[in-house]
Amino acid sequence: MIIYNTTFSVPKELQNEFLDFIRDEYIPMSIKSNIMREPRLTRIFSREDNDDHSYALEFKIDTIEALEEWNKIDGEKLYLLIISRFKQNIQGFATLLQHIDL
Repeated sequence: MIIYNTTFSVPKELQNEFLDFIRDEYIPMSIKSNIMREPRLTRIFSREDNDDHSYALEFKIDTIEALEEWNKIDGEKLYLLIISRFKQNIQGFATLLQHIDL
């Protein structure tokens, strides 16, 4: 099982619009193919005192190959949708994680 995490930095004035977009458009589009599952959105707290907030959006995926398939089909569309909606105001980066049993 792979966890696909995208961390977004969002300016204060766009936070409500961004959160609505993630809930109403991004997540439904991400999970429609059933490759991405169990979305989870969290806020990241930082010691830095600025008006931007950071959010982490996670999905579970069976394999890296499935993620590559999803990126070809849906990932590119979602990237272009974010760019068209928010221009360069939203910054993000993706991380692949694997759960380790303790």
